Amino acid sequence: QAFHHDLYRRVGRGRWWVMEQQPGPVNWAPYNPDPLPGMVRLWSWEAFAHGAEAVCYFRWRQAPMAQEQMHAGLLRPDSAPAPGLAEAAQVAREIAEAPEVGQAPADVALLFDYDADWAWTTQPHGAGLAYFDLVLGTYRVFRQLGLNIDILRPGDELSPYRLVAAPGMMTMSDAQKNALAGFGGIVLVGPRSAARTADMRIPTPLPPGLPGLEATVARVESLRPDMSIALEGGGAVQHYREVLETALPPLLKSVDGTTVAVRSGSLIYLAAWLDGEALTGLLRNLCAEANIDTLDLPEGLRRRSTGEEVFWFNYTNEVREAGDLKLAPLEVKRL
Repeated sequence: QAFHHDLYRRVGRGRWWVMEQQPGPVNWAPYNPDPLPGMVRLWSWEAFAHGAEAVCYFRWRQAPMAQEQMHAGLLRPDSAPAPGLAEAAQVAREIAEAPEVGQAPADVALLFDYDADWAWTTQPHGAGLAYFDLVLGTYRVFRQLGLNIDILRPGDELSPYRLVAAPGMMTMSDAQKNALAGFGGIVLVGPRSAARTADMRIPTPLPPGLPGLEATVARVESLRPDMSIALEGGGAVQHYREVLETALPPLLKSVDGTTVAVRSGSLIYLAAWLDGEALTGLLRNLCAEANIDTLDLPEGLRRRSTGEEVFWFNYTNEVREAGDLKLAPLEVKRL
């Protein structure tokens, strides 16, 4: 949900609300577990930390009839308080005593393109492969490194950022290619970027066609889930990879000798879908080069910096630590 908060902050040009925050178990998912105690408060503060102007709960009272009678409310069907009501009231009290939540500048930008999502859906080239999952995987690693991320659309201004990632932008205009190649910071593009024209043709010259980066995607393959390919230095390629024709030295290489990433100046082309270990190592190194401070956070612990505070969220039902900081299960801390 943090990804969607950042995405819709851009869609709303900085203004967005949560219109239907769940206050308990819902009725529409394949399985509908009861949120652990503290999750309603955590979800609410998470939204505000990512810039929400309002969090509205659906619903006030659980309906005793009709198709959504299994969807929880702040009140039970008999009008007695449900557990989510106390947590929503706690957030309201805390907001009244808190400073206004601003937005701190982000060092990292992640491009999200709805046309690319359409193109991947039309031609996934492998069972279950999706543009959204590729982008979300990149976002997840940046968050695991403790960073704020701004999600941009194609054509947005890049100059405020030190590092820009554009994974899987299957259609890419010449203007967008030039903007990425001319950006002053580090740019990570791929895989499958610029692989199709706007009318879904394979372009010639062959992709990626990035100015100043002499590399050609000669052929591609999608991989079964049990066919990951180990990389030199740790991690693996999964799901999808391209074979490059290039004279550039490999930035990343698989153990079978295939070039996985190449670089020209500050422009990097990644010719494969990396697993979490490999992508974390790559992005950590690029952040260090761009003078972006990172922090390796344990599973389920995330932070979000705002103009006035740093929010810490423990999404797990176990204690999590980062340095001298310790968070109880499902705890939110504002420092």
